[in-house]
Order: sequence, then structure tokens, then C-alpha cells
Amino acid sequence: MGHATYDKDVVMLGLFNIFNKKPLVPHLKDFDPVIQQIEDPDQVVIPLNYLGRIRYVATVKVGDPVRRGQIIARSRIGNCVCATINGTVKDISTVWTAQSFHSPAIIIENNGDQSMVSEAVLDGAVATDDVEVAMNRLRSAGVTPPWSLSGREYDDTDKEISALPPVETVIITGVRPEDTMLTSQLLLEQNCDKVADGLKRIRELLPGARICLTAPEHLKSLSDSTFSHLADIYIPPEHYAGRIEREVVTQILGRRIPSRESYRYHGVAVLDVEYLLAMVDALDGRSPFIQKCLTISGPNIDTAVTVRFPMGSSIKHVLDSQGLKVSDFTRPVVGGAMTGFAQYSELTPLTYNSGLFLIDEKIVPFDTIAPCINCGKCTQVCPMNIQVHMINRMIEFGQLESAKELHPEACYECGLCADVCPAERPIVQLFHFCNHEMVHGERHNWTTGDATL
Repeated sequence: MGHATYDKDVVMLGLFNIFNKKPLVPHLKDFDPVIQQIEDPDQVVIPLNYLGRIRYVATVKVGDPVRRGQIIARSRIGNCVCATINGTVKDISTVWTAQSFHSPAIIIENNGDQSMVSEAVLDGAVATDDVEVAMNRLRSAGVTPPWSLSGREYDDTDKEISALPPVETVIITGVRPEDTMLTSQLLLEQNCDKVADGLKRIRELLPGARICLTAPEHLKSLSDSTFSHLADIYIPPEHYAGRIEREVVTQILGRRIPSRESYRYHGVAVLDVEYLLAMVDALDGRSPFIQKCLTISGPNIDTAVTVRFPMGSSIKHVLDSQGLKVSDFTRPVVGGAMTGFAQYSELTPLTYNSGLFLIDEKIVPFDTIAPCINCGKCTQVCPMNIQVHMINRMIEFGQLESAKELHPEACYECGLCADVCPAERPIVQLFHFCNHEMVHGERHNWTTGDATL
């Protein structure tokens, strides 16, 4: 019987790397505070299915001309998605979204006509004293209010909506958990008056609800002077673990909402500053929600830049605007470095995404599925105090029933465990596989805890 041979230097180097690995949550070196507007692309791809959030049905067909801001799809209770450029519906096909979800999508080819502006599709401003009219405007403008669920969850719409608990707390997020995404804080700082207007609108739409605004430490004085009469100001910690959204919500509420349960079912609504501004634009008749801000950053990008682009633009189009090429990097990650999704195609459409993290070094673990060394670091950093190392090995060896007893569904998938793992195990991927594919037998709805339809 033969014996395997090993390169002693390779083995020793691998062991050295394992025991000397230091966690490193990525941070920005520098950033440009100016949000750059990107030109319209040759085409946009608008997904119609967002896992756990909303499902739309197309209201246009192939060959139809469409104008920027026109409604092109609706959900079952009237939430809409709008065309983000002027053009022609080239195809209605299926695509992989930036969250690695296969979805039907509307593909619009730019016809070069810039004469029709999005304001023309909205019939003036609407007041917030008539809640039903205001809500209909928000839905038709592509702004889905978090205090009214998407419609994906309802079989008997009227009955289910009336059963929702009243909204007692609204949390506006002006700071992202990962500082590689600057969209919220830049918009908060540069649109103070408009943010204040948005807070007033929410108070009118939800009288009696507590309104909270999160802001980064360096904007504390500005937030106190500008918004404190409209909302409670909460300054989350500077470190990533303390800025994870579920942890921030827990601190504000003084109680914890289970990871797989919707905030809305607990009388809570969470809304990012960017969506607050989109809400104001929609109510004032300025524009539907058709553009998105995103921060481009990476380990070897000296100055991060934030851009605004028509939703449905490709990764390639966004990077081309900055003179960057996907081929110059090992992989693009859509979202933050800790919780984002690596992409295999530069043509992946960008919609409700706030970060594009570019990795240019080849990251390869010592072993593609290295054994756990029982150091316990993953469990020590887990914000939910999950027995990460035990559950991870159970999942690896298919012991799903045993893993379920230790509550893997409580996982945030925040990535802190993988960040500190000296063996560089695919911890988050195994938890995701357990919660979304094996335990529930199908893709799992992050928002409500229900299986997707």
C-alpha cells in the first residue's frame, strides 16, 4: 500500500498561515465625497423577482416602446417597478441577479431618446394627509414602504393586511454596517433638508410612531442640530459587529427580533436614507425610484467613489464609467466585503445594491475544505452566541437534524465567523446551505421565514 507524499515546506507554510491568521474587516483608505452621475447604458436588465421581498409580473411585452419612469411590472397588491431608461423592450427572459437568484427580467434597449423625462409620468405632488392616496403614489413610483409588505406573502390580501400589527417604530438608517459602502452617510450629509422633510412625511403617514435615525459618529453634531426635533438619534459603534442591522435594531428597541422574522410583524419598519429620499421625490412628483447609488471600493483602490446609475445597469457599465475593468480584478463582489456576493459575470445587473467591492488578489484557502481545528474563534465573535464550530461540522457531514437543535436559523450571515477562522473554512456558505436549501427543502424567505412561492 503506497503512502502519500507531501511537500514539507508547503505543509509548514499552510500551518503557519492557519495559526497566524488575523481577522481583517476591510476599511476604506480614502473616498471621494462627490456622488458621480453615470450616463444611461445601452441597455438595462430589470429583475422581477427579489428573494424574500417582492415578485412582479410584467405589464409590457417584447417590442413595446417604454419611457423612463413608466410602470413596466406590478406585484399582486400594486407595488410597481418602473423603466429606468427610454427604449424598447428587447426581451423578457431569465437572468441571475446579483444575489445569485434566478429571476425573470425585462430587458430594455436604449433608443437614444432623451426627450421624455421621468417627471412627466407622475401627475403632480400628493399630500400625506390622505394616507391611501400617498401610499398609492409610493407604490406606483416603485417605492415600497416598509410599513406595508410587498404583497408576496398574501393569499387573501385584505384579510392579511388588516391583520398586521400597527407600526410603533420606524428606523431610518443613515449608516451602513460596512464602511466600504458610503451611500447612506453621503446622502444623509448632502441632503439634510430633504431628509428632514422625509422625516416629517413619515410622521404624517404614521402618527404616533417612534421615529429613529442612525448616523455615523462624525455626523453626530449635524444630526443633533438638524434632526433631533424630528427623530431620536442613534450613533452605532464604529466597529462592524455593533453596526450589523439586526444588532442596531435590537439596541434601539431594547428587545431582539428573531433573525428569520420580518420587522413588520413586530410593529417595526426599517428604511434606508436613500429610500427616504426616493419617497420624498415620489410624493412631490419629481421622479419614480429608478436610480441607485453604489460605492466602488477595494483593497487596492486608493480612493473609493460613489456613483448614481439607472437601476438595471451592468457591473461592466458602472466600472467602465470609472475607467475600471473586471478583468483587472480577481472577482467583483456586489454588496459589502463581509456579506456581498461574488459575481461570475460582468453583465450582472445592479438594482437595489449599495456596494461593489473589487478583489484583485488571488484568495485561496490552505485547503478548499480545511478541517475545523476547534479553536472556537468563530463562536467567540458570533453576535448571536451560536455554537458556530459545532453546527458547521454537523452541516458539513450532513447531520442536519442535530444541527437544527442548535438553531442555525439564528445566524445573521454577517461573515464575522469566516473572517476570524484560521482554517478559512466556508462557514457562511455552509450555514446558508443549511438554512436555505436543506432544512427547508427549498429557497428560504429571509423576510418572513416562509418558503418562497
